[in-house]
Amino acid sequence: MTQNSSKKIGVVLARLQPIHNGHLALIEKAYNENDEVYVFIGSADKFNQRNPLPISLRLQLTNDVIKETFKSHVHHMCDDTEEEVGGHLKIHVVPLDDLTDESDNSHDWGFYLYSKIVTETYNPNFTIYYSDGFEIITTWFPSFLLRNNVSLALLARNATVEGISATKIREYIMEENDEELKKYVPNCVFEMRKTIKQHIELSKLIK
Repeated sequence: MTQNSSKKIGVVLARLQPIHNGHLALIEKAYNENDEVYVFIGSADKFNQRNPLPISLRLQLTNDVIKETFKSHVHHMCDDTEEEVGGHLKIHVVPLDDLTDESDNSHDWGFYLYSKIVTETYNPNFTIYYSDGFEIITTWFPSFLLRNNVSLALLARNATVEGISATKIREYIMEENDEELKKYVPNCVFEMRKTIKQHIELSKLIK
């Protein structure tokens, strides 16, 4: 692949523990506004109580949600094989390890993230889509990158599903509150709720 800086690139970065309708709204907004979308699944190297779903399951769920939602235009990049479906816009799903830990909001993290995104997109310019944490994101990158290369696009939480979070989703799963859960997650996540619950229970055994 060669660099094409004229392409509009959208980036969504989230841990997806698990993916829910708020995340999907961000992906859809990026999908509608860009030539290509890259979904980076953060903390890919973590498995603990805060990150109870292993990266293999998060990749599976995310790819299933994208296929279920968009039907086409999907370019899977989560393993050694690549599948491309017709269409001018492609969605790429990429695992991303932490540099150190999740509390690292330094420029070291920002440069690490920027280099990972450019390596995948072959493009120095992109827009990051997010629903909160503006103050945190702006600390990641030095001002020259924010001026010249990295744009930020906010989608207010109350414009999607007010108050939703992966923590709340996991609570509904553990409580087996299917009525509430079904309101906030895509169908393929709902269907995997028992498997997700097993991983949450397993993570609680980790010291």
